[in-house]
Amino acid sequence: MRLFVTGASSFVGAHFCSLASREGMIVHGLWRRTSLNLRGVVAVRGDAASTRPSPGTEVVVHLATKVMAPDARDQNRRMLDAVLSWGLPVVYASSTVVHWERRNAYALSRIEDEDRVRASGLPYLIVRPCAPYGPRHAEHLPAHKESFHTLARMCRGWPAVPVLGDGNYRRQPVHVDDFNGAILRLVRAGAWNAAYDAGGPEPMTLRAIIRALGGRRVVPLPRPLLRVIGPLAGMSADVISTFDTDDVVDPKPLAVASGLQPRAFDPGALANV
Repeated sequence: MRLFVTGASSFVGAHFCSLASREGMIVHGLWRRTSLNLRGVVAVRGDAASTRPSPGTEVVVHLATKVMAPDARDQNRRMLDAVLSWGLPVVYASSTVVHWERRNAYALSRIEDEDRVRASGLPYLIVRPCAPYGPRHAEHLPAHKESFHTLARMCRGWPAVPVLGDGNYRRQPVHVDDFNGAILRLVRAGAWNAAYDAGGPEPMTLRAIIRALGGRRVVPLPRPLLRVIGPLAGMSADVISTFDTDDVVDPKPLAVASGLQPRAFDPGALANV
């Protein structure tokens, strides 16, 4: 099977391309700013909004997304316009933010894109990862700093880890290989026209995640303080407003459909970051 992958130079994208190649698929990976040089993957330089898929492509895996950019919603819309215009079966990597009660601009963008994928008339698969994590790719370093990699380094090197509020809000981290592996199984099976959440087997509080990563102490930050220092770290007010939202999913439907059981949170997967 021949895949065309957008967002191939991202953390999830690079791992996806390598896994698909190892499993015998022909993979063409699209990159724009961060060059891509992965064993067994054909690198294609271009923008998802203006590049055509490689000849012979059978499935498009749309992993590219904009989160922090001021015009992120418009950029995401233009990328999806292009992807849907290609007329091919599409895997759309969404986000579990679509379930949040406090919906920021990013969540609304994801909801809109999911609706457009469903209404396209194309065979589709929507998979929403919850807090994807995993090891650094041996052959690629994404430009964007992965959140879990930053957190792991803080837990190992800082005497205390700052968190918004009490740190008792929950996440359900999914290992990047479990997320990508489930997608590949469903694509091979032709299990189209479905949407799934991808998470680990059990939710964990942020405090529990920090402890598992070796963090010695947590320092709660009040929201007003984060509003001041957050922009210095590239966080918008929109992102800060939903930081302490629970992000909990049911991983069972995806596990049943793909036959792949997600692993429990593995701190060792972050040992090399």
